[in-house]
Amino acid sequence: MDCREITRAKIAIPSLVGLWRRSLIEWDDGKRDESTKVFWLQGRNHFIDLRQPASLPRFPDRKCRDDLTYQDCLALSCQEGFAGHLQTNGDAYEWVRMVDYQPVQSLPDVGFLHWQNATLIETGKDLPYTEHWHREKGFTSSIPLHLQLEDRANGCQAVFLMVGRDFMFARNRTIPMPAGMTLHEAVSQASNEEHARQLVDCEISFGKIAKAGGPLIIHNSTLPWKTGTLFQFDLSGETIVTIPDIAPNGKNLTRRWHRVHTEGND
Repeated sequence: MDCREITRAKIAIPSLVGLWRRSLIEWDDGKRDESTKVFWLQGRNHFIDLRQPASLPRFPDRKCRDDLTYQDCLALSCQEGFAGHLQTNGDAYEWVRMVDYQPVQSLPDVGFLHWQNATLIETGKDLPYTEHWHREKGFTSSIPLHLQLEDRANGCQAVFLMVGRDFMFARNRTIPMPAGMTLHEAVSQASNEEHARQLVDCEISFGKIAKAGGPLIIHNSTLPWKTGTLFQFDLSGETIVTIPDIAPNGKNLTRRWHRVHTEGND
C-alpha cells in the first residue's frame, strides 16, 4: 500500500507564490530528466520560468551578443524559458505565455496540479509528462512585485517579477520567430551568424537579493554575459521604467520601458 499522502483538492493560484525548483520531469516513453536547472518564480497570478540543461557551457569569454559564435548560438538555443500569467482552465491550469524563449508551439501549456506530501505534482493535459516541484525554503509572505513592460519604439515586451528576495526578468527578442520548429532548428537554418545571434537574443534571468536593502544580482541567465551582474531599474517615473543593459557591441545601454501593468508596488 502506498501511504504517501496525495491531495487532489483544487489548488488556489495565490497559494503557489514563491520560488519553485524542479527535481524531475518524466515522459510517457520512460525518458527522465533530473539534471536540468529549473527556476519557476510564481507571483499572485504572473510567473517567469527558466530552464537550463546541465550540459550548457559557461561562456566565460562572452561579454556581449557580438561575441557569440554560430556554435555558441546553437548551444544557447537548447535553453527554455517563458513568462506570462497562470490561470485556471476547468480543472486544469494554463500557463499563458507572453514571452517565450522557444518559438510558439501549437498546443497550449495546460496541466493538472496536485500535492503529494510537500511535492507539487504537475501532469500534462495535452502532452504526456509528469513534473515534480518543490518550493524553496525561506519563502516569505511579502507581496510580489510584477511589472509588465513594453518598448513603444519596437513593440518588444518584458516582464519583471520579484517575490521576497528572489527576482526574475524576461525580455522578448525583437525579430519574428518561425513557427512549427524549435529554436535549435531555427538557429541551424539561420542565414548568417548575426541572424543566429538575433534569434537567441531573448533574456530570461534569475537572481537574488543577498540581504535586505542589498543589490539585485543575476545568478542565471539565457544571456551568459548577464550572469553575476547587477540588475538595476528605476521606478521613479510615472509611466517609464529605465533599466541599464548591455548593447550588442558591449557598450552601455539604457532601455526605456513603458509600464503596461504594475502589481504590488504599494
